[in-house]
Amino acid sequence: MTKQTDTVYWQAHRGGGAYEAPDNTMAANRYAWELGGIPEADIRTTRDGVIVCLHDSTPARTTTAPEAVSGRAISEFDYAETAEWDAGVKFDVRFAGERIPSLEQLFAEMQGKPERLAYLDLKQVDLADLGALIDRYGVNEQCIFTHNVQANCRQMKQIAAGVKSMLWIGGNPERIKRTYAEQARDLGFDGLDQVQFHLHDNSDGDWPYAVDREFLEQALAETRAAGVDLEVLPFRVDEHAIHLLLDLGIRWFATDEPARFLSCVRSWQSLK
Repeated sequence: MTKQTDTVYWQAHRGGGAYEAPDNTMAANRYAWELGGIPEADIRTTRDGVIVCLHDSTPARTTTAPEAVSGRAISEFDYAETAEWDAGVKFDVRFAGERIPSLEQLFAEMQGKPERLAYLDLKQVDLADLGALIDRYGVNEQCIFTHNVQANCRQMKQIAAGVKSMLWIGGNPERIKRTYAEQARDLGFDGLDQVQFHLHDNSDGDWPYAVDREFLEQALAETRAAGVDLEVLPFRVDEHAIHLLLDLGIRWFATDEPARFLSCVRSWQSLK
């Protein structure tokens, strides 16, 4: 998607919902855009066919849905029912009044603003329906479809022209290396614009992440040669750790802590 530069691009994982904004809300999306990032929306479908932004299968964790129904899957509710629940106040009273947004609401705030991009993380949505909605709003080139199955990434790019795709790979280092080889590299990165690795913390030694430096260097060279971006989601965010990744040449990131991550990037840039 991009040429190698010193520009740092970043995704706000769930919109920054772990620490800085209530995840999968329009407040979180706007927060990420205002900081210069790309919000991520997890997408599911309600009983009446509305695609909504919600990470969990149920509304229990993030909303004020009554306990009697909060354990039910979002696919068992009509969209109008979800409007009765607050999706912000449990995170912080400052966000009271937020609701589970429909994907149409997100697209409406992207339409005509090409600088506003969004990651769409597939949870439970028919790909043809998603493609039709993307086409209707004309935000194809602003969407980065993401999933942990490469075939779905490839199919989405065929359904909706202009959409980018990202394969995310999590788990322990052995699983990440195996999945990267089998689903991405050995298939010639077919249907992929980006590959993302989850970088879990390593409490031993000087290297801060469980995935070793040598593997990241190799993967960065291979993806770059293929014209594919390598993105990382580091779960440890401090200056030492982020500076090491930037020094390695990585320029695409995802983060749960946008403000803290940006502070690390700016301190790195100040040293250049």
